[in-house]
Amino acid sequence: MNVRELAPEFTVYTFSQDVDLGSRIKLALSALKYKTHFFSDFEEMQKLIVRDPPHMIIIDQSSLVSPLSKIFQDALAVSPEIKFICLAHKSNLARLSDYREYNMVQFFERDREAVVDQIGMTVDLTCEALYRLYQNEQVFNIYQGSVLELDNLKKDVEKQRAGPLIRPFQMRIADYRTAESKEDLLQLFFKQSPAQSWAFLKFVKPIQTYISVSNQNMPEVWVEGLSYKIPANQTDFNENVLIGNYPESFLSYIKNKWGVDSVKVLPLIMKDEIEGLLISPQDITAEMAEDFSLMSLLYNLIVSESQPKHLEVEDALTGFYNESFYKRILEKEIDRSKRIFAPLSVVKISVDIFREIEVSHGRNFCDEIIKKVAEVIKNTSRLPDYACRTGVNEFSVVLVNCNRKGAVLRAERLRQQVKLESFSKTGLTITLSQGISEFPSLTKTAESLNESAQKSLEFISAKGGDKICVYKAPQDHNPEFQVNS
Repeated sequence: MNVRELAPEFTVYTFSQDVDLGSRIKLALSALKYKTHFFSDFEEMQKLIVRDPPHMIIIDQSSLVSPLSKIFQDALAVSPEIKFICLAHKSNLARLSDYREYNMVQFFERDREAVVDQIGMTVDLTCEALYRLYQNEQVFNIYQGSVLELDNLKKDVEKQRAGPLIRPFQMRIADYRTAESKEDLLQLFFKQSPAQSWAFLKFVKPIQTYISVSNQNMPEVWVEGLSYKIPANQTDFNENVLIGNYPESFLSYIKNKWGVDSVKVLPLIMKDEIEGLLISPQDITAEMAEDFSLMSLLYNLIVSESQPKHLEVEDALTGFYNESFYKRILEKEIDRSKRIFAPLSVVKISVDIFREIEVSHGRNFCDEIIKKVAEVIKNTSRLPDYACRTGVNEFSVVLVNCNRKGAVLRAERLRQQVKLESFSKTGLTITLSQGISEFPSLTKTAESLNESAQKSLEFISAKGGDKICVYKAPQDHNPEFQVNS
């Protein structure tokens, strides 16, 4: 599904008395092809809502006179399907979580530099979910008049879901024992309920992130980029998951990503710690839950026997994604950028005079530097970004829906932050060299995006470091589409 092709079918209203902020939001959403209106007069917007209800409304709380709840109630009285995005000052953000019941899909700090990009991504995800919902309603209406066909379909589904009951318990154990890996075991579990949709999110502890590594019967758009980084303020996140109390922020992320009203979660637990989560948009029968418990026992046995130390996609030292994952995700994100007409940037990062530091201080000290730099990168990254370690002294950060200007701002913030870190009692200051490239304005493919960022990094490193270099596109370069620079 190409969200850019669907965007003209959706209307978005923005209200703010900050003309600069409102104009930037309108310009960004118009560039994404949405029908967009900006209002600085609230009564004018109210009149248009009654005449032509929008699909989404973006509200700047700092510009309101009336209570926010009344604004929501009045709009929803016109159309209960309207979705809201709220903007507020940092001090007021915590109060906005109380308004989720009013169709508020997300809220952001209005003064943040990246707020316009965040709004664009949220509007894309919400409109995708609305479109899938409308499709589902159409399908239901088509089949509603055919009761017999619907009953037959239900019987077939129930027969498939009851699969584990047909096979003896011992036979199911024997099947699971044939698995040579955890991945094989998950696939065998999926086969027990062939009509069920599943996504397995593996928990990567060093980066506190759930990553989609396996799925069944899932649309590509549902699992593409599916990952959830635990917020820094939710230190008890996994403790709640262990007792079946799934934080609303996590459930909302999955439901918005999939465009569904509810999801079912089965936690895979190993030695009293979360190994991962099996998630489905469908109900889970008692038979499936029983088979999941059986599979979990065998999963723990395989883990105990093999004792793997790291996930296939994980760098052992930093917990970041490794080079193999970086190459795969870069290809996927290039394809995604082409579909939604959004920019994609790569920042290559290396520590200056790394070899000299290794000679004078030793490899162990260099490892500590790499881990400290990785920590700063993680703390300055957005949720959609992919932070990877692609060499002994090289990080590659994939910035989703970010142009080269945004990448430069991110790189400069990282450069300044690292210089403030203390790396030894001797007061050694670490500096970084960074090379930046962007698709589609500067390159055409995933390979050229990676190579051009690499060339920029090597060029600026040779100039002494502690600087940022943006790749310059060839004169004959013709972008596939235009983005805001």
